[in-house]
Amino acid sequence: MSETWLITGCSTGFGRAMAELLLERGDRVIATARKPETLADLVAPHGDRALALKLDVTSAEDIAAVLAAGRDRFGAIDALVNNAGYGHMGSVEEASVEDARAMMETNFFGPLALIKAALPDMIARRAGRIVNVGSVAGQVGFPVLGYYCASKFAISGLTESLGAELAPLGIKVTLAELGPFATQFAASMDIVPPAPHYDMAELTRVAGNARWLVPDDARDGARALLAALADPNPPRRLVLGQQGLEVIELHEGYRAEERARWLPVTRMEA
Repeated sequence: MSETWLITGCSTGFGRAMAELLLERGDRVIATARKPETLADLVAPHGDRALALKLDVTSAEDIAAVLAAGRDRFGAIDALVNNAGYGHMGSVEEASVEDARAMMETNFFGPLALIKAALPDMIARRAGRIVNVGSVAGQVGFPVLGYYCASKFAISGLTESLGAELAPLGIKVTLAELGPFATQFAASMDIVPPAPHYDMAELTRVAGNARWLVPDDARDGARALLAALADPNPPRRLVLGQQGLEVIELHEGYRAEERARWLPVTRMEA
């Protein structure tokens, strides 16, 4: 049975790939972007099943207008995909607090506002799906990506709490934690060059992201995510991409070693 999906950040990358695949299989898609003209070629071939709308996720007015227009066209919104976001590179020492606030507005508070706007109808129907597109940076604090990691750690915690709250109400919640994918994400990232006292080669070697080579294809990742979401019991958290998985496993090893070393202190043994 076809469903109605509201997806943010559809102009390029993962959001666009998800929208394309959903439309190809016959679902209805409300595709959004800050510049809706970038979506014309996406929605044109699909007639009444596709709707392109302007959405700045930091704008309460845009959020209300998108939900109203989507419901007016399609009725109930079955799934919300929070994909819109951006990256920021800079050390905590050098990047401004204003940069951190701006990133949290888009990467955390924007998705939160959309969730709160979509939830009442889902709760009333005891049905629906929320998908938050996160990152392995929601499990690993990469050097000079502190603000971005903070925003993704926040989404991770929100998603786990939200999933626990909504599961008894019949609403499914999934966090997709992406490794490196071939999108415009890195090219559009804000960058504050690190000071020379940071040895970036060594920092990335220890962090594990120096190992990342050719990024994965966004359509492959979106296809894998949609397959997981089709399961009657979809994952609460799903890492996408072998390279992302490897860096998470590396850091799980670091954490296990540290826990073992400090176990007597953890237990507050005399």
